[in-house]
Amino acid sequence: MLLLNGCSYGWEWKSFPGVNLSKQGGSFKRSIRTTMEYIAQGNRPEYIFIPITTCTRYEVARIDNDVEIEGPYTIDSKLEHHELSFELSDSCYRDWDYCFMDLIMFSSWLDTQGIKYLIWDQANNFDRVHIKGFRAIEKLKFVESNPRIIDLFSFCGNQYMHDNGGVVEFEEDMKQTPDIRHYADESYTILQGYLDQYIKNKLNETVDWTQK
Repeated sequence: MLLLNGCSYGWEWKSFPGVNLSKQGGSFKRSIRTTMEYIAQGNRPEYIFIPITTCTRYEVARIDNDVEIEGPYTIDSKLEHHELSFELSDSCYRDWDYCFMDLIMFSSWLDTQGIKYLIWDQANNFDRVHIKGFRAIEKLKFVESNPRIIDLFSFCGNQYMHDNGGVVEFEEDMKQTPDIRHYADESYTILQGYLDQYIKNKLNETVDWTQK
């Protein structure tokens, strides 16, 4: 069984041959949490696919009820919107630092579980020029040494679909740059082809894309 978990970019892949836990507006942290919960429930995917969404999204659990909030939004009435946004997103390198740490912990956990996975940047989130701070740079070295994480600075899933004939899902997406557009389901055969070749050539593995 194959598992896909991301934001709307994963949700648009409606023909994905497996379980799709993606959620529109979802954060990378949500992808990690729900994937781990799915496995903890006794499920064991043969392969997990994680397209990274924007690193400035955060998942926050409300104290007063069980509602989950995605993004830099209000946690409760005691914390205003702009305060949370400023605290979490005042600089890109801080968000990347958090993202690298999440990548390291999540991938290491999957390794201990013996589960195969592939993680990539779906929306051109990373810019090597602006990676600052010793902590972020050291984490990046660890991330780049993992072949199951496709080079975050040279590959963008959305851009790849655009460059190879992908079509958008919504007309208004044409107003956006190709790297952040939402592409129609049929365009994901292009992305699937790239992932399949990467897995064969870089990891010396194969994926059965016909399974459900």
